Amino acid sequence: MRNFVLTLLSLLFLFSAPSLAHKISAFVDVEDSNVSIASYFSDGTPAKNAKVTVYDSKGNVVVTGKTNKEGEFDFKLKKSGKYRAVVMAELGHRAVVDFTVGTPATSQPTKSEGNQKVAEKSTKTGAESVNVSVQEFRKVLREELRPIHRELLKIEEVQSSISYKDVIGGLGWIAGIFGAFMFGYCYRRRESGDAS
Repeated sequence: MRNFVLTLLSLLFLFSAPSLAHKISAFVDVEDSNVSIASYFSDGTPAKNAKVTVYDSKGNVVVTGKTNKEGEFDFKLKKSGKYRAVVMAELGHRAVVDFTVGTPATSQPTKSEGNQKVAEKSTKTGAESVNVSVQEFRKVLREELRPIHRELLKIEEVQSSISYKDVIGGLGWIAGIFGAFMFGYCYRRRESGDAS
């Protein structure tokens, strides 16, 4: 009987341990052949120096690298297709993200548009005109999206966390199973006692 209780408690501990892990998430931003990966822990802190490995659709390693202090890793992929990025942070925390680069119907920029300022936009504000390059725009956009990524991570953490209701419900199930086992055990002992 004592062994059964110890085994039951051990199993309960083993199955509840993964739920206490420090979760990691990754987001991918793709524009043309430029890919940016941002990865964060569940508390919103960036996953610094996390190893990033990018695989193509055949499982071949295409790009490897590490995230910077903001948890970001930028790179270019010349070939369009489907890819998978695996971000490995400290203590074995892992995030997997699938993404697609380019499509067959993607139009190529003309030579007159230039390489650095393909998406250059000129807007007039009074007497001023503002020129924004693709890199500057992506940097500003990334900075603006960072709080949204963190809020999404907080929402995901709240939804995946264990509440008191879950704990009490789990303990109720354990008590019910244990009670059914004890009922059967006592019933068998009584039956075997009556038979002799």
